[in-house]
Amino acid sequence: MIMKTGVQYLTTIMTSGTNKQYNTISMGIKTLSLKFGLYFSTALTAFFLPITWAITSVVAIVLIDTITGVMSAGKDNIKNISSRKLSNVISKLIYYLFALILCRIAVMFIDNSVPFVKLCLIAVFIIEIKSIDENFYKTFKFSFVDKMLTAIKKFNRK
Repeated sequence: MIMKTGVQYLTTIMTSGTNKQYNTISMGIKTLSLKFGLYFSTALTAFFLPITWAITSVVAIVLIDTITGVMSAGKDNIKNISSRKLSNVISKLIYYLFALILCRIAVMFIDNSVPFVKLCLIAVFIIEIKSIDENFYKTFKFSFVDKMLTAIKKFNRK
C-alpha cells in the first residue's frame, strides 16, 4: 500500500465520484473554523473586559477635549478648524488605547499587584485635563483648574 500525502488524498477525494468524503472534510473544516472563531472572540473578550471602563474613560475625556478644542477654535476664528487638526484626535486616541493595552499586558505577565492600567489612566487624565483647561481658558478667559484649586484650599482651611 502506497502512502498518500494530504494533498494527494484530497485531490483523489475531490476527483472521485463520491462527494460524501469531501463533504465530511468540508464540514470538519467549517466546524473547526467556527470553533476557532468562538475561542478567539472569547479570548479577546476575556482580555478587554477588565479594561472596558478605562477605554470608555479615555474615549470620553478625549471627546471632551475635542469639543472644548473646537469651541476654542471657533471662538478665535472659524478658519482654525481643519480636518488636519481634527485628525490628530484619532492618532492621540490610538496612542492612548495602545498604552492601555500595553498596561493590561504588563498586569497579566509582569505583576498583577501593580495597577499599571490605573497609573496609565492617571497620566492620560493629567494630559487631557491640562489640554481641556487650556481650551477653556482660551474660550472663557479663566482656568477652571485654578478655580478648583483655590476652592480646595479654602475648603482645607476651614
